[in-house]
Amino acid sequence: MTKFFYIINYDQQQHYKDRGPTWIKLYNRLLDDYGFAQLPDAAKWHLIGIQLLASRHDNRIPADPEWLAQQTGAKGTIDLDVLKEAGFIAPLPDVDGGSEISGKAASAEKRRGETETEKNTLSAFADRLNVHSKDFEEFWRTFPTDPLMSKKKTHDVWRKMSRAEQAKAMESLEAFCKYVERRPTYRPVHACKYLTERRYEGFVKTHLDPAAVAAAKDRADRLLKRGKYAEKYE
Repeated sequence: MTKFFYIINYDQQQHYKDRGPTWIKLYNRLLDDYGFAQLPDAAKWHLIGIQLLASRHDNRIPADPEWLAQQTGAKGTIDLDVLKEAGFIAPLPDVDGGSEISGKAASAEKRRGETETEKNTLSAFADRLNVHSKDFEEFWRTFPTDPLMSKKKTHDVWRKMSRAEQAKAMESLEAFCKYVERRPTYRPVHACKYLTERRYEGFVKTHLDPAAVAAAKDRADRLLKRGKYAEKYE
């Protein structure tokens, strides 16, 4: 790949072209793109981060994976070749030999503020993706899977769950695994169905509020005339 590259069909993502854009158009039809679906999960996020960078640099981006990772908040290596082979980026000859790349900012002060905000947002989002992926991998390792279960389909469901739902699913695994161990002839339900049908809720321990338990016991003592209430009814 040459020193610079560009996003193919990037003009479709522009909302204005007379100054440095603070946002780009990201159409949901991207989810129907076969090439996008075939990308590794990390490469999908890298592509979106690079598209945001293209808005800063007139779609003329340095082909420097380390610099790209720093700018997009990526934790792993950015593979430009896989994006090129999928038809999302293409080499751009460095015709003017310039080493400086700059966008068309409305003002230097505004651009600095936008740059810092975007960098923080990108980094935070990348961190959430990283944590999200680690949590799913832990779930998949613990769940009693078999060769017929689809990890990809299960991961697609996991991504749509809230953090609270994911935490419940993780919490349920200890009880569910013991349930499976006690039944040698039982074939575990598909991990995907375990999540979509919320089967995990049946294996989550009920956490009782100590104050509510104490109140219920006090009410029972009063109704049954026992404990501290016994003397009142002698």
